[in-house]
Amino acid sequence: MLSKCIFLALLAVVAAQEEPVERKPFKPPPVSVPPSIRFEELPLYVQEMLSRQNVNPFQPSQDNPTGHGPGSFMMGFPGVPGKPGMNGRNGLNGPRGPKGDQGDPGLDGLMGQQGIMGKPGLPGPRGHRGFPGRGEAGAKGERGYPGVPIVTNPPRGALWKQCAWMGESDLDSGIIKNCTFRKQSADTYLRVAFSGNLRVGGCTNCCKRWFFTFNNTECSQPVPIDAAIYVAGPTYANPLRPRYIEGYCGRIPTGPINISFKVESCTGYNEGDAYTGWNSASRMIIEEVAPPMQ
Repeated sequence: MLSKCIFLALLAVVAAQEEPVERKPFKPPPVSVPPSIRFEELPLYVQEMLSRQNVNPFQPSQDNPTGHGPGSFMMGFPGVPGKPGMNGRNGLNGPRGPKGDQGDPGLDGLMGQQGIMGKPGLPGPRGHRGFPGRGEAGAKGERGYPGVPIVTNPPRGALWKQCAWMGESDLDSGIIKNCTFRKQSADTYLRVAFSGNLRVGGCTNCCKRWFFTFNNTECSQPVPIDAAIYVAGPTYANPLRPRYIEGYCGRIPTGPINISFKVESCTGYNEGDAYTGWNSASRMIIEEVAPPMQ
């Protein structure tokens, strides 16, 4: 419909440029223009439609005696296409639409390339202890060297005694504990040991010595069994620590032996405050053993 209106407007312009002649209005027959006809094809299409209806606007007729008028026109060349118009302004943003339904899960992607090796991680926690394994039996070892004869009366470990006690002693010199042991053989040794808390305090450049005696005599075969604790200071130091003193002594006769654990000051050092035992048990261990290897 728009194309038809444009064509009739062109006919009106051509008619306005001609000399005025008294004539009857030309009534062109109605022509239907399909929407598929482009503007530059419109004149040829109209001319074709008029020729099919035996209408010639250039020939005189009862309605148009002179053959001129609004239907008289000359077909011109198609005009040069105009330049594209400027883009219009962007319209306002419309309101936000409602949230759509959740889409179907996508397909799994392709496997990526292997990444760069990362840094070693922190050590993990220690695992649970495994079940005991059982391997195959090893090869038979070589024959050993002949052993050294030992005293069989008593065998090692057969005779031993422990004297244990709770409590503390603030004695600075004297016997801390006595323990009696009956020795069975003249050529065996006695192994003695002390385990408990000891300390020296309240002094500077001071020292205390703890030692064993056998029937009130220190061991001489091979050396005394003792230990010394030295404190340089300050006077408020109180180094209560667990201590362990152990040794072997020979040339002790058979029969009952009175074994004592004692304390005294060290020669050449200041007196100090000795303390034996604290907040735990103390013990003496005595064992008759075979003599040492020669």
